[in-house]
Amino acid sequence: MEIQWSLLLFSALAGAGGSLLAFTGIAELMGKAPKGKKTNLIVVLVLVIAGGLFSVLHLEQKANIMAAAANVFSFSAISMELIFVGLVAVMAIVYLVCTAREVAEAAVKAVAVIGIVVGLLLGYVTGSGYQMGAMPYWDTPALPLAYLGTDLALGAALYGLLALVAKDDAQGALPAQFAVVGAALSLVLCLAYGATSGFALEPVLFWLGVIVLGGVANTAVAAAALKQPGNVALYGAAVVFACIASVCLRAYMWALGTGTLDLFGAAADHLVL
Repeated sequence: MEIQWSLLLFSALAGAGGSLLAFTGIAELMGKAPKGKKTNLIVVLVLVIAGGLFSVLHLEQKANIMAAAANVFSFSAISMELIFVGLVAVMAIVYLVCTAREVAEAAVKAVAVIGIVVGLLLGYVTGSGYQMGAMPYWDTPALPLAYLGTDLALGAALYGLLALVAKDDAQGALPAQFAVVGAALSLVLCLAYGATSGFALEPVLFWLGVIVLGGVANTAVAAAALKQPGNVALYGAAVVFACIASVCLRAYMWALGTGTLDLFGAAADHLVL
């Protein structure tokens, strides 16, 4: 099994969009709505739409696309992904409208709460769809949690970078705090997933890409940003490290699946199966 890059990019981009929506909503609830909130929400839309397009590319044939659309409420793994991509996009648009029209604060906070929930669930759902009994390294609750962890790291890093672009001094250390939490959760949750495979395969992808760069280095950079909240280079580095973790984790997952299928193929060739 080769790495399905369209699916990898779908989950990475859409998950990052959902996470950015969640962090924007959390800041709203804390009374620190970002100055560049509109920009954040537009970036959310760009990410989830781009992710959705990569998902469509994977379906390839028009018949497959139509079948997926017709069965969107079947609550299969694919339909759940489509539903939550749609929900995140809708909530980002509603949030934008509320911001533009300056509606009541209570209504905005309600939208923020819903945005947090659907944003986080999108990251989880894109990973849970791979849980299946035939793939032992995938059939673990640690997998969708690791997906969510990398999404949190990337969403938090993007939040911080966008806050600096908007010159949002009122945010203070909040973006850096988000980045530290996201990077640390990514490290812990990815280690938990790695433990399910005994860290047996792809040491470069997992240890270097996911853990050393995407986890340890990213957490260190985010921690440094606590002392230098206006340092654009630190947030830029956090985005890069978080992207590396997101891509390498998903590639690691596909590599584990390849090993399993190769085992079945070898057994079939030797008439064991």
